[in-house]
Parts: sequence; C-alpha cells; structure tokens
Amino acid sequence: MEVAVNQLGRENFAVDLAERRVTHNPSGIVVSFYEYANEGDWLKSDSVTLRDNPSYRGDRSKLARAAKAAALAAGMTKQKPPK
Repeated sequence: MEVAVNQLGRENFAVDLAERRVTHNPSGIVVSFYEYANEGDWLKSDSVTLRDNPSYRGDRSKLARAAKAAALAAGMTKQKPPK
C-alpha cells in the first residue's frame, strides 16, 4: 500500500483521547502513545507503539510524527483523561 504525503494530514487520522491512540484511516495503522509523568516529556518524546499493516510502504517515522501532531491538535496530553 503506497501512501501519498497528502494522506498524512490531520484529517486522515482518528484520535481516541481516552485510549491514547490514533488510527491512520487510509492504512488502518494504529499508533499508541505512552503516558508520561510530566507534559515536557510527553511533548519531546517520539516513542510509540504501532499496530502495523505489512502492506504499508510509507515511512513509519513520518506516519508516527503526523499521528502525534494529530493527537496534539486534538488535545492529547501527558496522560489519559480522568474517567
């Protein structure tokens, strides 16, 4: 599966704040984010877990960065929101 650069825009991601995960709609890849003790560590971290799609031919690092940008834009913070 080839993914064009324009498929990395925020509109191509579904953000789940409660579960700290972002789904890339075109590929189905799910990017999950760790929780952090402070906001500074969350903002500078690039650690993620991917539920992968083996047929995805795009750059997974770019995909993860775009997913984090979408998460931040949606209001994701250092930890899951309180229930």
